[in-house]
Amino acid sequence: MIFDFISQLTRISNKMNELEKVPVDFGTDELLYPSEIHTIQAVGNKHDTVTELSICFGITKGAVSQVISKLCKRGYVSRERNEAYSKEIILHLTEKGQKAYQNHEELHKIMDSELVNLMEGFPDQWFEYFCNVLTKIEQHVDKYLELNKKT
Repeated sequence: MIFDFISQLTRISNKMNELEKVPVDFGTDELLYPSEIHTIQAVGNKHDTVTELSICFGITKGAVSQVISKLCKRGYVSRERNEAYSKEIILHLTEKGQKAYQNHEELHKIMDSELVNLMEGFPDQWFEYFCNVLTKIEQHVDKYLELNKKT
């Protein structure tokens, strides 16, 4: 049974990876990859520094900076030096970024409500238990990510 669970989790992970390769137009007449629209979403939700985004996504600051640079060039995000701390750059959504953000939020309202409807019958304790299982799986994956960094 545990190997069936691992197989299904792997299939879901592979399908999620496939979704990450598919760009979508969020009302700006340009295609945005999931990494780009999720960065826009995070900036719109006030994760407005490279450091915060790095922590939020669990990726390096360099990787975040690459996405931010692309989004700035394409007119979705702007940068501004923090007046209180001059070494820090604050990120803001442009009008175009706001439009993509709003349309992405609307899409998620639909997607999330469908998922909630599918899972409404499960008791809260089940979700608590499942979140604990996912935490353990994430810790296991993190362990191997760390090992790979050392080699």
